[in-house]
Amino acid sequence: MGPAARPDQIEACARIVHGCPTGVRYAWPQVLAGLDLEAGLAALTVPTAVIGGTEDRLTPILHARALAAALPDCTGLTELPGMGHMTPIEAPDAVIRVIRELAARRPAQHRPDTPQATPKEKTP
Repeated sequence: MGPAARPDQIEACARIVHGCPTGVRYAWPQVLAGLDLEAGLAALTVPTAVIGGTEDRLTPILHARALAAALPDCTGLTELPGMGHMTPIEAPDAVIRVIRELAARRPAQHRPDTPQATPKEKTP
């Protein structure tokens, strides 16, 4: 987490991490080490936003910048100054804003709040 993280945010993250089984936590670095983000990146054709904390020590902001540059339809990179790896907990309003902006770009026919036309019945 970033240096400005509040005690309640730190406690929430500690609960998340310690709630994860030890074996899974132990195996996770090996999963990350073998992850090839570039392999299927070109196939990700939906609009995508990237959010990164400038103080993220697990996945530094340079990774977010590279990911944003490589995405076929990146809507933008939001760099959150002073935030660490847990941006949804450290800066929930900023993360929500980016998600809402991304959702607003979706065509109306794909929005859950848009009434859908009912299919016409086929005549026998």
